[in-house]
Amino acid sequence: GAYEIGSGLVGSEMCIRDMPRALTLPALVAELRTAITDPAAPASRRRAAAAELARLAAAGVPGAHPDDWWGLRALSDDRPLVDDGEAVRVTPSAMESALRCSLRWLLERHGGSGPTSTAQGVGNLVHAAAMLAEDASADRGALLDYVAARFDAIELAARWMAGPERERAEAMVDKLLRWLATNPRRLLAIEHEFAVRLDDPHRPVDLTGRVDRLEVDEAGRLVVIDLKTGKSTAVTGSELAEHPQLGAYQAAVEAGAFAEFGDESGGAALVQLGTSAKDAREQNQPAAGEGPAAGWATALVRRTADTMAAATFAAVANSKCRVCPVRTSCPVSGQGRQVVEPPTTRSTHEGEE
Repeated sequence: GAYEIGSGLVGSEMCIRDMPRALTLPALVAELRTAITDPAAPASRRRAAAAELARLAAAGVPGAHPDDWWGLRALSDDRPLVDDGEAVRVTPSAMESALRCSLRWLLERHGGSGPTSTAQGVGNLVHAAAMLAEDASADRGALLDYVAARFDAIELAARWMAGPERERAEAMVDKLLRWLATNPRRLLAIEHEFAVRLDDPHRPVDLTGRVDRLEVDEAGRLVVIDLKTGKSTAVTGSELAEHPQLGAYQAAVEAGAFAEFGDESGGAALVQLGTSAKDAREQNQPAAGEGPAAGWATALVRRTADTMAAATFAAVANSKCRVCPVRTSCPVSGQGRQVVEPPTTRSTHEGEE
């Protein structure tokens, strides 16, 4: 409800009283709709509110008829997000999110993501500096100057964070240079964009993205390197074997995304720069085209495309739920609810484990 603070004082306390409802039709409709949907309201009050709303609806007052109520309308369109025969655009960076929880991917993909965080801003700056470091002979001073010149553009939650975050960025630059000094592969390209079509009469896939580093090993095979600047982005050995983002890079190699350099994948790797460890950690994924499970990476890309093109999207409880930016719209988070559900009632929808 609305309240008015009185101009006078009673003793030592301020006078507070309810404000009357605004004398407008939208305010009247809102009050009547609130009364109808209030489970604690007497039945007689709810019936009276319904009768008044019916009169307003018959008179053509907007919002009075239940057909206009958000949450009660039928689905506007129950078709899949991508029709059969149309290409699905898949990016390696989005694959893990789509496979982990397709509802979160859908909401973030269509405007549900939050603003760039400080950690993301620092990470983006380190990635930009890494473009200037082809090998260990890169000028460390020039890289640090590059970071310093652009650091003020990063949004910080508090100014005191500037010193520690800048030190963290500089530490990642040093880790990168030390890793380059021991890297046995030869660089082919930095920040190389790619786009390749995986043909299929039912659902072709446009696999597009950008690789941090494209390298070649001693056998002449292509190896994609992805630099990670997060504080806790390391993955376990079992997760690494079929890491979706690395797998997508390998699928792109095998599909000819880097045809000017070759089409045989020698694996892919994450290089962890942002963790608390003193040195960078390289986490390698074996070549996808070898062994009895050859071709798994391309199959995973196609499965992701099916997930992204679907008509329904599942909310799946997982280890990332705690930091999910769309958990208030999630039926399994405990914070989400239906549009027409009272705010004090917790959602009872069951999710997938």
